[in-house]
Amino acid sequence: MKRIIDGHTYDTRISVLIGERQERGSFMYKTDDGDFYIYHSSEGKTEQLPRINPISRSVAIRRHFRYSINQMAFEDAFGQ
Repeated sequence: MKRIIDGHTYDTRISVLIGERQERGSFMYKTDDGDFYIYHSSEGKTEQLPRINPISRSVAIRRHFRYSINQMAFEDAFGQ
């Protein structure tokens, strides 16, 4: 899924997956530009469309351990 929000491009095909929350159908990604976002799939949810929510680096850090499936190492995701 690809969306342009406030001049930033968020594309799940080329962004790096940081982790996922399977029970919620949500996935945290990092773009090549260092932007973070959460992709919410609509799989199994007929009333909801898939959506992308940009988040700040600090929010991504706080949420990192909630996205425990296919989780990228903290240092690799955030560089510290």
